[in-house]
Amino acid sequence: MKYLLAMLLVAGLAGPVLAETMTIQEALSGKTLPLSMKLKDLDETWRRVSVGGAAEASNPTAVYRAMFAGQMSGSSFYTKGQTIALGSETYLVGYTVQSKGADLVKLQQLMRRGEPAEPEKPTAQTTLALALMNLRSINSFTDIKAFSLEAELTGADAAGSEDEKRAKEVNEASAKNLGKLAAAVTTYVNERKVLPLLNDVRTAEQELILYAGNKEVFLQPETKKPYRPNPAVAGRKLAEFDKPDKVVLFYEAAAAGDGTRGVLFLDGHIDRLIEQQWKKLKETAKLP
Repeated sequence: MKYLLAMLLVAGLAGPVLAETMTIQEALSGKTLPLSMKLKDLDETWRRVSVGGAAEASNPTAVYRAMFAGQMSGSSFYTKGQTIALGSETYLVGYTVQSKGADLVKLQQLMRRGEPAEPEKPTAQTTLALALMNLRSINSFTDIKAFSLEAELTGADAAGSEDEKRAKEVNEASAKNLGKLAAAVTTYVNERKVLPLLNDVRTAEQELILYAGNKEVFLQPETKKPYRPNPAVAGRKLAEFDKPDKVVLFYEAAAAGDGTRGVLFLDGHIDRLIEQQWKKLKETAKLP
């Protein structure tokens, strides 16, 4: 079953699985399959793939050694999805960063401290060595990406992670502001027994500024645009709403950088909606 799964995954990389039959001598001669390549020799037809194997996953020393050797974590290698048949076995053809050997003393020190090893940064001249992966030994293919030399050299994946981190921080800041608005509305209702007049942005601020504390609370941190109130709830009593968790109270005037939009509901909870969800809610609630 695992072998069949591996074959299907390879098919997804390269189309129909048609393994070329050759002898071990032919495979290792360097005539049909280059024994090494430079990173700059790869183009967009290649894929960077992380391959999981049971033996490797249970051997932490091998993982650390691979990291010291400059290889990417998770047994990553570059492939076009080509397969060859050697005897009765089928192998996936790929290339990995050529090992330069590990400093075993330093390796042991890091393992004892539980610290990760810093992988060597690649260059366009980084040497890749031929690697044949027996499909029967493969548990999984993960992190499949189209090859990009620029991404490999500049660490575009890390940049993407930074963008995600920034988006999370911005959304959390907006959620705090919306939470403060929810608290301000709650205090207002406790004192006056009705919801504030939320006919428009200016009126909402005038009604709640005493309870919110400062004007910054009314602004979406990323865009500095004011949160928009739902005029349909203005001046009404909470008891009029059977499902306050479905009633919009305030919402972000513009989508955040990640394409989502923060919405505060009458029961005090906050959701981030993708654009399709937001459009449906806006239409249903007849929001301005």
